[in-house]
Amino acid sequence: MLDGTKQNLRALLALEAVSRLGSMSKAADEMNVTQSAVSHQIRRLTEMVGERLVVKSGRGVMLTPIGEVLAQKLRTAFSQIDRSVAEVIGGDRDVVRLALCSSFAPGWLIPRLRSFYEHNPRIKLQLRMYARDPDLTDEVADAFITTLPSESGFWSSLIRTELLVPVIAKRPAKGQRVRFITTDMEAGSVGKDWLAYQRIAQVDLKARSSDQDWMFASHYIMALDMVREGLGAALVPDFLAAEDLKSGRVVLLHHLSIATNQDYFLCIKEVRRQEPALVALARWFKAQANHAT
Repeated sequence: MLDGTKQNLRALLALEAVSRLGSMSKAADEMNVTQSAVSHQIRRLTEMVGERLVVKSGRGVMLTPIGEVLAQKLRTAFSQIDRSVAEVIGGDRDVVRLALCSSFAPGWLIPRLRSFYEHNPRIKLQLRMYARDPDLTDEVADAFITTLPSESGFWSSLIRTELLVPVIAKRPAKGQRVRFITTDMEAGSVGKDWLAYQRIAQVDLKARSSDQDWMFASHYIMALDMVREGLGAALVPDFLAAEDLKSGRVVLLHHLSIATNQDYFLCIKEVRRQEPALVALARWFKAQANHAT
């Protein structure tokens, strides 16, 4: 099988290109061959593995589940080959792509970045921010900050526990009505963050359960901006609100913070853990986590 794989490298490249581009013709353009040549290579690969890899879908094609699995493994393998070549010829071995979710980047990482660059001047850190947890794949990044650390084949290290604090621009006068900003907007769970906070803190903040009483923001960053503008109170990560609390721009509505169980982890693929740039990144994150307050 190994000899056959070597002989059919073009067929493997064709499948990966079709999967990534979603088109035989686009794959042909990228490979600088005809569309019929790509089709021929896919047929050869299908015969070699003994499984159907591609099926027609409307005017185009789509990969079968087995084809998708194989294509994903090929992308990982080709990415590793690219890195190996770069190491040999002296390419950008010190470029590290770090993918992370939106609230963690400005609230925790950016204020500490100067320290990273001072300790690692040769590493070119590329920050890639995502609204949700990024997919753990070499196509996305080399390292990840995620709340979903259990992906098979990945090493993970806890960086920060997420705690939510209730903040408001100005402490309300006694009896004054407070508007509540929620980041839980799905039908059936509107305002779940505040209702849970009231239950855990054992206080009655007069947060309502009716949709018409809430203000909405899909992300913590927007919720905090709304608080700064005096629109209401929001539950946001403590590290995101830290500077505003220190400056007095916002204040705590109540002293209790609550855990979300959405803690932040640094994740790196096990097979890449010994790469010098990733070792340095992990070491720096560990030091920051140990000194976090």
